[in-house]
Amino acid sequence: MVEAQAEGEAAVIEDILQHAPSSFLKFLSENDINKDVYKVVDLPRFVRVNTALNEAEWPTELDLQEQLETDVWPIPDFFGFYAFKPHGRRLMDCEAYKTNKIFGMDISSALAVAALDIQPDDHILDLCCAPGAKLCMMSNLLGREGAGTITGVDVSAHRIATCRKLLKRYQVGDRCRLFHGDGTKFHVHAPIQSARHIKAIGARTNGQAEPNDATFPQSTAGSVKPYWAPRLLRFDPQVSGSEALYDKVVVDAECTHDGSIQHIIKYSKNGWKDFENNFMDANRLDNLTSLQRNLMANGWKMLKRGAIMVYSTCSLSIAQNEENVYWFLQHHPDASLHVVPTLAGFTSGHIKTVPNMMEDDQVMNEIKSKCVRFDPIASRTSGLFIARFLKA
Repeated sequence: MVEAQAEGEAAVIEDILQHAPSSFLKFLSENDINKDVYKVVDLPRFVRVNTALNEAEWPTELDLQEQLETDVWPIPDFFGFYAFKPHGRRLMDCEAYKTNKIFGMDISSALAVAALDIQPDDHILDLCCAPGAKLCMMSNLLGREGAGTITGVDVSAHRIATCRKLLKRYQVGDRCRLFHGDGTKFHVHAPIQSARHIKAIGARTNGQAEPNDATFPQSTAGSVKPYWAPRLLRFDPQVSGSEALYDKVVVDAECTHDGSIQHIIKYSKNGWKDFENNFMDANRLDNLTSLQRNLMANGWKMLKRGAIMVYSTCSLSIAQNEENVYWFLQHHPDASLHVVPTLAGFTSGHIKTVPNMMEDDQVMNEIKSKCVRFDPIASRTSGLFIARFLKA
């Protein structure tokens, strides 16, 4: 049965590639993307345990195997993550999923979050936070012991609403605030005044501090109203200054999504017109890379010195990945690349050379040695590019 399903998926992908528009095939050729990445079937899927719950509620490997009715195995050296073969029950039908004990997240995206090296007192800014799995994982890693917070921003109203639903569903939003806005222009600094009271007030009221609490900071005229925030963060006075910059920034930028097999299948089913209009038009591609660069630049502006910014896309193109990193390093002399931590068994694919750059170019060599590219062939994951910058 499993083999028959895999063969059926392979036939679907082959049909997609045969009927894909010429603009997409040209895009693959120009970016040296092997069409075989879309022919890989039976990729494992991944879930993370919601560690915000009491440990006694966490499902075990055996629990998940019984509920999903397929092979399940833990990811070595990556706490809380499990892989499973996708030909059993649907994840949404799994009891652990329905009771909010696990959430789905590709391991490549999880490694982008892990690259932030989150600490309990970190203030984290996610400039493209939808659809919300990153927020859930970041909240799990941040925990409730320190004074750290998460600020999520997204330009899409319905996608930021999805983020809110996820945070509330998994009960991980007590240190997180959401803003509906343009990440290239977002300027609200970290909620450092509220953070100073989070541990004390949270302990006294079990996280349900009233806005009129005399000890709690109050919002000021001109403050940007969050789309959603818990009581502990809703009325932060939003002070500015270098002390209120963020400790970690993640820019998981809007992109062409060509590294996701599921996205390509979706576009083929719904018709290629939207995909061509949104992503394959030359002007749209130029605008997209400009958007990505502006997001990176603004994220850098909001980042403290000595702090980390992670840039990622689920595209396999050179322009949205290596070329953007090269541009960023050229325009931000206070930025340096640091190695992206990976896991055994998840091998990075080949880092591409930026057009018109010599193979021995020093910056290009830095990119090749410190960035990673995940793809279905090399790592058996969805496609994802990750770069990790340190601000001097």
